[in-house]
Amino acid sequence: MKKITLLMVGVLFGTLTYASGRNERPKGVSDMIVVKQNDYSFKLIYKSEEKSDVKVQIRNAKNAVVFSEVIRNSDGFSRPYDFGNLAVGDYTIRVDNGSNGLTRTVHNGSGYVEKAAQVIHLRDGRYLLTVAGKGQNKLDINVFDEQGLIVRKDSKVVDGNFALVYDLSHLKGAFTFEVKDEQGSSKILQK
Repeated sequence: MKKITLLMVGVLFGTLTYASGRNERPKGVSDMIVVKQNDYSFKLIYKSEEKSDVKVQIRNAKNAVVFSEVIRNSDGFSRPYDFGNLAVGDYTIRVDNGSNGLTRTVHNGSGYVEKAAQVIHLRDGRYLLTVAGKGQNKLDINVFDEQGLIVRKDSKVVDGNFALVYDLSHLKGAFTFEVKDEQGSSKILQK
């Protein structure tokens, strides 16, 4: 009986040692936003819950890689990218931390204006709304529930980029963010 007990303890210990030695944990939630600085320059902002090596790739409309780099052991960064030597057109920026791949499409060149707004799920029903901008601007922010009823309404005067955390833990089901600026442009984000 003593030998069987020792054998079982050994098997259990070996299993725990093997399981704890495996490093297959996901690298956590991550997200990115790309802010257009001017006609040929963009800023990439990346944030993750866990540190990891992050690969950044920029591809042209023909899916050819025009730039690639690896940022070592990072849980977040902000980097400018100059597209001045690239042809006018659409490009895809891809960020991959090994367990999470994110992409955004940008337009290189003049004549294209878009209000960059993004919603990032934090946890426990909290969401981070980020809006990229330059100079002073008035933002009207509405949050709608599944039935299209306004559950939150904010009006903010901002200078440059803007971010605010919303606690929407009381909402059940899908909801929509609507962001409008003084020029009337809007970006609707649904979660």
